Amino acid sequence: MADKVTFSSVQLLVDEGIPSKSFLEEAFEEGSSHFDDGKFYHSIETKVLSDRFYWFYSNHGKAEPRREKVMNVESHSEEDNPRNSKQAELVHQIFAVYDKKTDMLYISNFNKKGFFKEYFEQFTDKEVLIKNCYKNIDDFIDIISSIGSIKFTGLQNLFSTKGDLMEPLHNIFGYGEPEEFSIEATYNSSLKDALVKRIKELAGKQRSGELQGLVCIGKDDRGIDKVFNSNSFVNKITLHIDKNEELIFNPDQVQSEISVKLGGQNV
Repeated sequence: MADKVTFSSVQLLVDEGIPSKSFLEEAFEEGSSHFDDGKFYHSIETKVLSDRFYWFYSNHGKAEPRREKVMNVESHSEEDNPRNSKQAELVHQIFAVYDKKTDMLYISNFNKKGFFKEYFEQFTDKEVLIKNCYKNIDDFIDIISSIGSIKFTGLQNLFSTKGDLMEPLHNIFGYGEPEEFSIEATYNSSLKDALVKRIKELAGKQRSGELQGLVCIGKDDRGIDKVFNSNSFVNKITLHIDKNEELIFNPDQVQSEISVKLGGQNV
């Protein structure tokens, strides 16, 4: 039976909003780097796979603790440890992919959200947050007291409904209705009835297929960020992949399979 890699979806926020393309291109710039989070030494590979997918891979391990002696499991005798205190065996792996189409970050270890926050903070002087998402718009609205931003991608037929909230954008550039468009609105507003009504209208259009995605970011009464993402129903994606003779996954295979899996999702 093959081993498995399970990706969980979380929301990456930079300065309380969806990360910009320039941030993503810098954070996932193709190349190798090293990162020490105080617990593990990480050898990191990143790459922009396409306009949609951004790839992250960490092979990591610890130099300490180190014993002076190791046990030979065949002879059952102690031997001098051949590894010195400046060497680490990189036996652990973390994978991640950012999907720009849905603005979701998929990570292979849900317990490493704190690590990703620390890692991404290198690329900005703004606050970075890794948040779980609400899947039900009513639950989200019930918990927030203010709204920070709303982002969605729409299709041409969203203009077709008479009196629709997108009507002011109809033929805005003089070339007719666009085939697809994205809008991101930033606010610092308390949650009022009119805004709640509009958000629920947008959520309804997402369910009917007129919107391809809807992301709302707000704060609760304590000022803690909350996120609604209509695509967050893709909570976990499991890949069944064999480990190699060193008992680690081939990162190229993981990269290929998660990209295919996400690309095939109806998201």
